[in-house]
Amino acid sequence: MSERITITYPSERLLIEATAARILLELGDRLARQPRVDLALTGGRDANDIYASMSDSPLSETVDWARVHLWWSDERFVPFGDVDRNAGQARRAWYGRLIEQGLLPKSNVHEMPVDRRAPEQVAGASDEDNEEALRAGASEYERELAYDLGDEPHFDLAVFGVGPDGHFASLFPDHGEAEITDETVNVVGVNHSPKPPSMRLSLTVPCIRRSRKVWFFASTAEKAQGVKSALSGRNDPHVPSSYGEGRQETLWLLDHDAAAELNSPSHEIA
Repeated sequence: MSERITITYPSERLLIEATAARILLELGDRLARQPRVDLALTGGRDANDIYASMSDSPLSETVDWARVHLWWSDERFVPFGDVDRNAGQARRAWYGRLIEQGLLPKSNVHEMPVDRRAPEQVAGASDEDNEEALRAGASEYERELAYDLGDEPHFDLAVFGVGPDGHFASLFPDHGEAEITDETVNVVGVNHSPKPPSMRLSLTVPCIRRSRKVWFFASTAEKAQGVKSALSGRNDPHVPSSYGEGRQETLWLLDHDAAAELNSPSHEIA
């Protein structure tokens, strides 16, 4: 288990710009040592702001995007084109431009499955129907991970936001999915999500923990209590982000407001 390191920036703007630069530099550094890089992405306001900053950064020109593969840590299980999809938001904010410029092959983008059911099927679906649709979606992404990354898939870098309730990916407090320990289960369906939309797919904690590096980012005072709770212990089902860690590195990148509740020596502000 890697040490959790917190780095605090004076403002949300600096957090966004610094995190964007960190990701781009990390991709370039890894590509100097290996033939490809696998990056697991997340959704949310902070994430989309970071992606937009990456798109505008001159550091993007230093990355050989043809050797970068994009994955998702979680996704809203909705139809393709739905504005709620994390992949669609990231595409509009960032990587769509790389594809248009011919820098990033479409085949390097590994989106989580969509809900392919017709609207009338979704409207009339029973809870059992929805559970089955989620199981099928999770199995499909499991197969893609295994095909591309092997039976024990891992990422070079996985980035996550954190919710005010301490959730990360689509692993929510006391919902059960964060407590999955089976190393053979990499993707799980999440039904009745406490945060809409109600159906989601998510990587599991065992899969996330195989990542070489795991970085969290959080801004605003709204996140301060969730950040404090996550960093106050480990493996707490009430605070799923307390499970998050990388094999080599675990960073928590915060702005001043999100770090406001951290006051112990282990949470020194840099």
